[in-house]
Amino acid sequence: MSTTRPVLSTLVWTVAAALSTAQAGRSLQSTAQSPAGGNGQETRPAQTVYKNIQVFKDLPAEELVPAMNFIAGSLGVDCDYCHEQNFEADKLAAKGKAREMIRMVRRLNEEDFHANAEITCVTCHRGQAIPSGLPALWPPGSGPAAAPAKPTADALPSVGQVLDRYVQELGGQAALDGVKSRVMKTTGLRSGDSKQITEIYQQAPDKVLHIARGDGGYTTWAGFNGRETWGHDSEKSYWGLLDSGQRLSLIQESEPYPGSRLRQRYTHVAVLGKEKVGDREAYVVGGTSPEGARESFFFDKQTGLLLRRRTEQSTVLGWVPVQVDFEDYREVDGVKLPFVTRWSSFRSFGLGYHEGRQILEVHQNVPIEGGKFDPPASTTR
Repeated sequence: MSTTRPVLSTLVWTVAAALSTAQAGRSLQSTAQSPAGGNGQETRPAQTVYKNIQVFKDLPAEELVPAMNFIAGSLGVDCDYCHEQNFEADKLAAKGKAREMIRMVRRLNEEDFHANAEITCVTCHRGQAIPSGLPALWPPGSGPAAAPAKPTADALPSVGQVLDRYVQELGGQAALDGVKSRVMKTTGLRSGDSKQITEIYQQAPDKVLHIARGDGGYTTWAGFNGRETWGHDSEKSYWGLLDSGQRLSLIQESEPYPGSRLRQRYTHVAVLGKEKVGDREAYVVGGTSPEGARESFFFDKQTGLLLRRRTEQSTVLGWVPVQVDFEDYREVDGVKLPFVTRWSSFRSFGLGYHEGRQILEVHQNVPIEGGKFDPPASTTR
């Protein structure tokens, strides 16, 4: 059987592998003892869903894969550093050591940092499996770089001014409100992805469905109907066990245009300053999403369009970042859309996660049958 599998082209910072591309991710999912609930939010303890859970027994099952990815990214290792193909086996010494380290980190945070995740795997490992205990040596005649001079503070626009301009540059509120549905065909940007077509269905204000087709007819479906997130595949090897990162990604992709929930549904929204995105200067608007993620949106100072979205989601071990860049805006039926989207995240499942997609076709205000965004009956309990 081919191991080439379609990947959900969403802001999935750690879990594209869990849906298919990395075989290790599929193996971890296969240890689940029972299917997840239809609401896409797996709240059962991890020990009741996965086998041989010793440290994270009471952790919600949906948070286990993000925690494992956080460890892999922090150490710069693959799953097989601690796990065999049979994930519940305990034959590798590194797995036992990992459990010791997790207990140590949690104890430090509970006793010394009021249970806040101030100490994480990254604190010591910094991308190395064995952390260095020595300070770095400076070559002769060199030393730490001098701190850059503080730039002169310019007056920043208000949140309303930034977002109003963004809406106007996209086509204006009336044009945006006029788009009730959208159907896209996309393909990946990496070599070898060009034959994989993903169909994306959106319906305002908050519904999305991804259908990704790979080799040999293998297909994955993942959707959000405004209430529930869900996913399954054609081999019935993955049934609805979405983790918290996947759920957040689908909810974000249900937005008719990136950041469209920012004004009405985010909290602590503020203009944080200016930063460079490549050679472009951008105003940064930050806030907390309804799902509890910390997000920053980078709006081009010159064009007003969204250049970048940076999301940080909390896991049991620390905050996990993902970044998405938007390029090649084109007008479709009076509304501008980014035709190229690129994701970046930390090393996970042996991959530096740099995933991208481009739109091949887009059709707006096409009829979409009722119930298309709802989970199949087979994904519910």
